[in-house]
Order: sequence, then C-alpha cells, then structure tokens
Amino acid sequence: MKSSRYRTRSEDNRMPSVKSPWASTFDQFVGSIQESAIIAAPFITRHPVERLVQQLHSCQSVRLDLLTNLDERSLSDGLVDSAALSWLCQQVPKTTVRHLRYLHAKAYIADNHTAIVTSANLTNGGLYRNYELGVKITDPQEVADISSDLQEYGEFGVLVPADALYELDEMAQEAQGHKENLSGAAKTSSNSEYNEVLNKISERLAELRTDTEEFAIDPTASITAKFADAVKYVLKRNGPLPTAEIHPLVQELMPEWCDDNVERIIKGASFGRKWKHQVRNAQVQLRREGAIAREGNLWRLV
Repeated sequence: MKSSRYRTRSEDNRMPSVKSPWASTFDQFVGSIQESAIIAAPFITRHPVERLVQQLHSCQSVRLDLLTNLDERSLSDGLVDSAALSWLCQQVPKTTVRHLRYLHAKAYIADNHTAIVTSANLTNGGLYRNYELGVKITDPQEVADISSDLQEYGEFGVLVPADALYELDEMAQEAQGHKENLSGAAKTSSNSEYNEVLNKISERLAELRTDTEEFAIDPTASITAKFADAVKYVLKRNGPLPTAEIHPLVQELMPEWCDDNVERIIKGASFGRKWKHQVRNAQVQLRREGAIAREGNLWRLV
C-alpha cells in the first residue's frame, strides 16, 4: 500500500539501512557528489567538516547548501563550530550556510541521486561513536521530494555569510569563557556577562535576517512578504487554522522576528506584540491577493 508521498520500497528497490559507525558511508556519499549537495544537521563540528572537504570530488565547482542551528545555546555549548563553517565557505566557495532555529532533521542529499535520512548529526559522535540509524534512498522522485522539503525549510532560515560565521565564533568563544567561570564568588557577575553575550548572538542573527537586497529596497514590504510566506507555509502544512493557532507556528518558523518583548506602540499606547500585528498585515495582504480566505474563524489556502 502506497503512502501519500514517500512510497514503500519493493524488494528490488528497497531502502537499505545506514548503521553506525557510518563514516565510510559518509565518505562514499560525499565522493558521489558531482554538482550539488544539501546537508541538514542541527549540530556540526570541525573534524567532519574537514572530512567532507577531503572527500569532495571538486571543491571549486560543487554547490553546497548547509542548514543548521546556530542559535546562542548551540554555539556557546560547542554543538556547532561556526569557525569550521566559515573555513568551509572558503574551501568550497559555492557554499551557503543557513541558520534555522528548532531544526531537528538530519538529512544528506547528493545531486538528484541519493538521500540519506538519519539520526546522525555531522559530528564525531554522529560519524563514529553514537548508535545511529538511517536509510539510504536512491529513487529519483523521492530524492527530489526530500530535497524540496529541505529547500522549503531553508527559505525560513537566516543566510549567514562566512565573515558573520567567524564573528559568531568570536562571540561563542567569549560565551564559553564566561560559562567556565560560572562558579564560586564570581558566579553572579559571570552569569550576567554570559547572558549578555548570548543576547548579542541572538541580536546578530536577527540583523542577518534583514541583510538582503530586498530589505534595502523596501524593508516594510519585505517584512510583510516574509510573514506572508510563513502564513502560507503554516496553512499548507496544517490545513485551515484560526489566527490564534497560526501565531505560535509562525513564531517557531521565524523566532528572531517574533520577539514577545517588542510591543507595537502608537501615541504612547501599547497595542500588543508587534510581530502579531505583522502576521495580521500578512493575512490582509494574502486575502487581497486571493491567496488565502477566511471562513468563520478559520484561514485556509485558496
């Protein structure tokens, strides 16, 4: 019996399992990349990044799209090495790195011929030590479907260039230094300094979300367009929803823009959280365009 999207394998076209340790399978995967690859992994550390570069067929011509979680906790805990990612951008010039908070998927796509969906992050533990399990998919249509899903996730990510990755690493190192001092008499002051650095990382990621040409041309329209994309994505994935249920789903997609501490102030009076008004503006625009409709208290895609 077939599912709605990812089809059940026949005996002749099955999905072989990818077991731990899967470093040799990873090498084969990287070696098979001819033109492009997509890697989604919340945690990425230096050694696997270096291994990836060593195994690539052509560092100069391959396009590599990386999706990871560069939030302040991941960086300060050393779960993501942004300096290694900055180095990767130099070694493989056609690399893009996108930050997506709450990313949990681990998937590796080579061109249009192979997808590995696994529990393994791109870390030493993921490659060598942990008990991981995944599947290798070679059906072209299913590889294309998974690739499309990851690209859709990436649209809500924050594009982080190489110089910003290095900048984030400097802040991560500073946070790690304060974290090591969180003991004894200095605990209170160190904790304050640690949290201050975490806030700096979060603010920098929020700034990067608007560091694009479209925002330079018309920031207000661009913000509305991004919230409109998020509303459409939420309705596409979840079906008709009331506004109250759309809000938390949009906030999960774009947390840097959905700050509950920022209020909309008009003539000195507060009119609620600013980002919720931006969701409302997006809904109005989409309804005018005929992209969504409201039936009772439910919004749905047209």
